[in-house]
Amino acid sequence: MNGRVTIINFNNKAHEVVSAAGRISTTEGSADEIYEKSCNNEDEKNIKLINKILSSGHESVLEHVYVNLSFDNVSVFVEQFMIEFRLASFTVKSRRYVDFGKMGYIMPDFSGSAVSNIEEIKNIYQNHMEYLFDEYNYFVEKGVPKEDARFVLPYSFKSNFYCTVNARELVKIMNEMVYGRGKEFLEIVELGQSLFAQCEDKLPYLKIVKEQNNIKDKIKSYFMSAALDKSDNVPSVDLVTLVNATETPEQIICKAAALNYGVGDCLGIEVQDGEKQREIIKELLNGGRKRELEQVNFTILFNKISLAGVTHLVRHRMQSILIPDYIEACEFDRYVLPESVVKAGLEERYREIFAKSKEVADMLEKLGMDRRNQIYLLLSGLTIPVMTTMNANELYIFFKLRTCNRAQWEIKECADELLRILREKNPILFSLYGPSCYVTGKCPEGKMTCGLMPDMVRKYNS
Repeated sequence: MNGRVTIINFNNKAHEVVSAAGRISTTEGSADEIYEKSCNNEDEKNIKLINKILSSGHESVLEHVYVNLSFDNVSVFVEQFMIEFRLASFTVKSRRYVDFGKMGYIMPDFSGSAVSNIEEIKNIYQNHMEYLFDEYNYFVEKGVPKEDARFVLPYSFKSNFYCTVNARELVKIMNEMVYGRGKEFLEIVELGQSLFAQCEDKLPYLKIVKEQNNIKDKIKSYFMSAALDKSDNVPSVDLVTLVNATETPEQIICKAAALNYGVGDCLGIEVQDGEKQREIIKELLNGGRKRELEQVNFTILFNKISLAGVTHLVRHRMQSILIPDYIEACEFDRYVLPESVVKAGLEERYREIFAKSKEVADMLEKLGMDRRNQIYLLLSGLTIPVMTTMNANELYIFFKLRTCNRAQWEIKECADELLRILREKNPILFSLYGPSCYVTGKCPEGKMTCGLMPDMVRKYNS
């Protein structure tokens, strides 16, 4: 594997800042004076203090340091693994606009496979990767948009992105890569080990090892019990399911507003009039913090979202999202079919790609291909169920972005269906939700506007 991760930048005077943060709660003097004291100390003395603070479990001081990372030519699977960490910022090369036909793919280490079969496995894998990239290029040449052609790309294709994260979250990420969810996958483990080594050189107090217990098999065993009710394991035909929601969210939001703005006893206040609830919520949506909206939550199951679509969903940071093990959740007969492919007369060829990929995956599994490498055979168009919980503030942002005509079509379909469900259940609150042009009265897309604002406003008013 030839991908790499590099710490390209971190706080100027990081050791001084962290050690000053450690001193301030127990030391006389102003913040500036304590910082000056840290600056006058040698690095060794500051690092010794930091290690002492961390050994006491006070890791919050690390949040004063940010670290910039570059991920160069890693698999898109690594990108997906990383982007799930919500206390980090990411900028990714877009598959909607950039041609990935010559981007290349990861060649995994096949040493975990049966010794006598390594060359055979390697050749089959390599030939199939070349086939998939040729098909991607063919679809693009035939006029299929890049954002739809990408569904036939394997999860081995190379990705490049930047990540900025505070040092405390970086410690968590490195441990997840080496000792947690990533430990089954050699590419992720190697990248995590590289980060540990770079930290040892540049930020030595970040080399905090937190080995984790493997609870996966134990959790699964509970669901294998005969005493449990079992479904037929048939995926839902619905695009989106509302699993759970705060009851009377409008009432709770109004109570929170009463508390926040000093009206009085919020528990004793009941705003029964729906129009008044709507007006209060409308004013809150025009405010800055919108914390009142964060008091109500909605748990949603996206029943069949593509691996490519997960990328759009997981970028929303203020949510609690659960994404299942790809290898166990993906089936090669469950995938998205873009309308553009059908219109181009390429549906049969598109379906053949998924059928052929299943044959190759089955063949390589029989030949003893290591489980950790099977992830690279999955196609970006395969669908999985994803569960998430968002508060009403994050949903407001989600709908502004994802019901817009500029949104990628799959995530827009999901967003529109979710909004329909929520408007049915809580019409007062969610009648105020929709694309930016609907909720703010102006389009933020500039020259890239769809030009259909009046139509959009009419649509989301209905």
